[in-house]
Amino acid sequence: MYRNIVSSIVLVLGWLVASHAYATSRDSSVRWQPGGIGIQVGLTGVGVQLAWKLKTKPRLVLRVGASYVGYKKATVIDIGEGSKIDLFPNIVIGLVQSSVKWHPFKKGAFFLTGGVGYTWRPDLRLTVQAQNDLNLGGISMKADEFGTVGLGLKWSPIVGYAGLGMGRSIPRRRWGVGFELGCYYLGPPKVQMDLNGFLETTTLEAQIPLIERNMSGYRYLPSFQLTVSYALVKKAWR
Repeated sequence: MYRNIVSSIVLVLGWLVASHAYATSRDSSVRWQPGGIGIQVGLTGVGVQLAWKLKTKPRLVLRVGASYVGYKKATVIDIGEGSKIDLFPNIVIGLVQSSVKWHPFKKGAFFLTGGVGYTWRPDLRLTVQAQNDLNLGGISMKADEFGTVGLGLKWSPIVGYAGLGMGRSIPRRRWGVGFELGCYYLGPPKVQMDLNGFLETTTLEAQIPLIERNMSGYRYLPSFQLTVSYALVKKAWR
């Protein structure tokens, strides 16, 4: 999966650089051209971003980017006495984000940043099934009697972001590296349950409002990113 993601990002980078070179060869005064492009890797996955330096505020840089991370590897858990259950996680975060970086000092690459993003899958899903007959505290249950348990947490698709770090999105030389530490505000999560089998006969679904209140503090997503940037403006290489 990650090989396909990286391949897609490389193709996008190649297309953007080629487009930039073509536009520059036709008209060097085109102002919509981004000044830098970068690849980022971190807790929110692999991504790509474009950067523009604001003419009126040279210490401000506008960034637009996208990132993706996913995890769907099944796991088997032995709960004792020969009983096993299968866990099928489905964790996906696809994020499109716009942010502004502010370099408070004339010298140095330290920056503060803030922005807003849209994520079409800010959720965690888990499906639980019995692999064989279960023995739960002396209670025997066949696998088909246990059924399927679907659990999920879902957040707001509109997220806010704030962070700080070191590095320039438009390097003064051709290449640059940096890091960024920040946090996304997701809002309180919503709990989703899909019960089929033994747990369907319980009152577990009625406890969803209580569970959501107890989990209302889980509304922040920390982020740490490493970035490699490339300056598309030749004068930045000097």
